[in-house]
Amino acid sequence: MQFDFFNGSRLQAKDLTRFLRRLEPYRQHLLEVVEKGGYDFAESSINLPSDAALLDQVETLAKKLTSPQLKYVIVVGIGGSNLGTKAIYDALFGYFDILEPKRWPKMIFADTVDPELVEKIGILLETEITSPEEIIMPVISKSGGTTETVANADYLMQHFLDRFPQGAERVVAITDEHSRLWERAGKNGYSRLAIPKTVGGRYSVLSAVGLFPLAAIGIDIRAFRRGAAEMRKQCTVIEEKDNPALQSASIIFYHYKAGKTINDTFFFHPELESIGKWYRQLMGESVGKEFDIRGKRVFRGITPTVSIGSTDLHSVGQLYLGGPKDKYTIFVSALGTSASTPVGGQLSGLVDAIEGKPFVSIMQAILAGVRTAYQKQELPFTEITLENISPASLGAYLQFKMIEMMYLGQLLQVNPFDQPNVELYKIETRKILTKTKS
Repeated sequence: MQFDFFNGSRLQAKDLTRFLRRLEPYRQHLLEVVEKGGYDFAESSINLPSDAALLDQVETLAKKLTSPQLKYVIVVGIGGSNLGTKAIYDALFGYFDILEPKRWPKMIFADTVDPELVEKIGILLETEITSPEEIIMPVISKSGGTTETVANADYLMQHFLDRFPQGAERVVAITDEHSRLWERAGKNGYSRLAIPKTVGGRYSVLSAVGLFPLAAIGIDIRAFRRGAAEMRKQCTVIEEKDNPALQSASIIFYHYKAGKTINDTFFFHPELESIGKWYRQLMGESVGKEFDIRGKRVFRGITPTVSIGSTDLHSVGQLYLGGPKDKYTIFVSALGTSASTPVGGQLSGLVDAIEGKPFVSIMQAILAGVRTAYQKQELPFTEITLENISPASLGAYLQFKMIEMMYLGQLLQVNPFDQPNVELYKIETRKILTKTKS
């Protein structure tokens, strides 16, 4: 992975040095977390890539439940329980699902209680499934009592298990050990995988939350973990100016202090859009806080947005280049691509200089043009270039972003591991449901 933090950034060297020194004690703490191993710290999600027992549990269960007959892995979860998995699946396969109808297995995400979606999944279970071996259904809730997840799981399990009562073990409860979901799974014969207590949902993609569904459809989770482990080393062992997470957090913080309260990740591969949505939760829940770590009411936060090149250059490009200068942008692209298809000659002469050019060259030219336009408009940006779009590269990117967020929480003086205000809507929802008749 290549990082260009300074070509378009407004950060001065003296400011970077100041931020890096401020974060040095916390870097030492993260290094201690890695060296001690286990899950005793709030930051312990960084130990997931090296958890051998976890890998064995996931691979053993995936091997037991997968077969050539497998058609769908139906992930029932919401927020941190599915966004990371969807990010990796869409990057590698999902974005192209409709174009590859004969490729199996596929993932379906039951991540909303929208009745149309849930009913259509239920119809699929009733009409398109002929044996339990065609389905694996991970039901993922850290607390074991997420309203949307329990409602969807109950409905879909009824459609599945009423037809195939022998398929109970193909329902996989992924939750905190001893949660209500965990206990119910043990009682009803569902398979179970535990989430470490200290690992929150938005940091859980390298736990069983992400690893099991990804392994079930054949994604190389060892490479995924290896990429994350290598990036963890870069972001904890390496000091100051060679540490990408330290630098990235410092630059985001600098631009936030300069009034850039919107953080836009601009992907130049549409299949990476779900990674942007995963990061949207990571940033939104981690640093959007009513109170700082001292208990002072601050209403602090950075608003994360996601853009896709070149699609969104024709939707919000005018706003970005001509509107308020309240945004800091991170351009993300990838080097390695096997696609080298050139433009043909059927519409020769309509646009200068594209005939015979590979599409990858056209996209690179668009990115270079955007970069130049941002520089001329004095809009701050940085660039990240993935080596390719592969499990290893994606594991490295997600790990980099999670550690970046831990450093950013330190600079903003907020707790990047809690989300107390999310509970407000959950409390009110339960009150309303309690009063509502069936």
